Amino acid sequence: MKTNDVGLIDKAVESLREQTGFTIEVDRYFHNTMDATGNLNTGAREIPLAIECKKRVTIPILANIRNQFVHLIEATEKGILIADYINPVMAERLKAMDIWFLDTVGNAYINALPVYIYIKGNKSVEEQTTSPKMNRAFSPMGLKVVFALLCHPDLVKAPYRDIAQTAGVALGTVGWVFRDLIRLGHIIEMKTLGRRLKNRKKLLERWLVAYPEQLRPKLVVGRYRAPDPDWWQTVVLHNLYAYWGGEVAADRLTNYLKPQTVTIYAWEKRVRDLTRDLIRWYKLRRDQNGDIEILKAFWDVEHESDRTDIVNPILIYADLMATGDPRNIETAQIIYERELAEHFREN
Repeated sequence: MKTNDVGLIDKAVESLREQTGFTIEVDRYFHNTMDATGNLNTGAREIPLAIECKKRVTIPILANIRNQFVHLIEATEKGILIADYINPVMAERLKAMDIWFLDTVGNAYINALPVYIYIKGNKSVEEQTTSPKMNRAFSPMGLKVVFALLCHPDLVKAPYRDIAQTAGVALGTVGWVFRDLIRLGHIIEMKTLGRRLKNRKKLLERWLVAYPEQLRPKLVVGRYRAPDPDWWQTVVLHNLYAYWGGEVAADRLTNYLKPQTVTIYAWEKRVRDLTRDLIRWYKLRRDQNGDIEILKAFWDVEHESDRTDIVNPILIYADLMATGDPRNIETAQIIYERELAEHFREN
C-alpha cells in the first residue's frame, strides 16, 4: 500500500459520512494481504471491514478483487473496495458481483441488511471539467475505430481510408478519433516508423468500460427463446456472415463454461435474413427476457478473409465481463491469460 492511499481512504470515508451519515474507522493499515482494516458504524451495528485500495478500478482486476474478498482471513470481516472514482458502468458490475465499494466523490455500495446503500453517478472532477468533445474516441463510432486498432495494432500505420473500411465508419470519423488518441497518449508519431499504438493495455481497459454502455446497446436486434435449449450446438455460422459471441464463444475457446445466454453477432446486411432463418429452422420466438440475443456486427464483416465461427477474443472478454456474473468473469480471466495477455503487455 502506498502512503498516498491513506489519504485516498480518508477522503472516501469522509464522502460516505457526508452522503449517508455512516462512519468507517480505520484501525490498522498494511494488515496481512489487505491494505487496511476497520469498522463500519451504521448506528445499529458495527461491521468489521477488510479494505482494499485501488486508485483505478479496471475490468481485468475484478476477478482478483472478488477472490481476495472471498478468501479473507477473518471470516467475520467484509471486504470493501475503496477507489478514487468508480463510474456508473463499473458500479453496476461491482454491485452484480456483490463487491462493496466507496469512492472519493460519494459513490458507494454496501449491502448489510437492514442497511442498504447504493449510490452511483456522482462525477469525478475530471469528468465535470472535461468537454464532451474530448471523449469522442469512446463514443459509439469512436469505439469501432479503437476496436479495430486493438485487434490489428499495425492498422494504425495504414491510410485513413483503410482504417475506416476495417472499422465500418465514415472516413472523417478516423481523423477525430486519431486526434483524441494522440492527445491521450495512445498514438505517437515516429519520424521514420510512422504512427505507433502506445499504452495498449490501458486503451483496452478504457474500451472495455465504454463498450457495454456506449456501443453495445445500439447493436441489439432482439432477444429470443428456443424450445430446444441446445439448438445452437450444431449450428455453423461463418458461412452465414455471423459469429458466436459471449458465453458460447467462450465455451468454444475454453470448454470451461456452460452457456446460459446465446449471443450472435451478424453482418448488418444479412441480420434480417439470419434472424428469419433461425426462427424458421429452430422455432425461435421473440422474448424480451429470452436467453438468445442477436446483435449487429460493428466491423467490416464483408471483407474478412479469415472469418471463423467466433468473434475476436477481445469482444468475447468484453461480453463476459459486462454480465457481472462470477463464473463468466472467471472464464474471462482464463481467456485474457490465454489469448490476450501477451498482446497487451505494457509497451
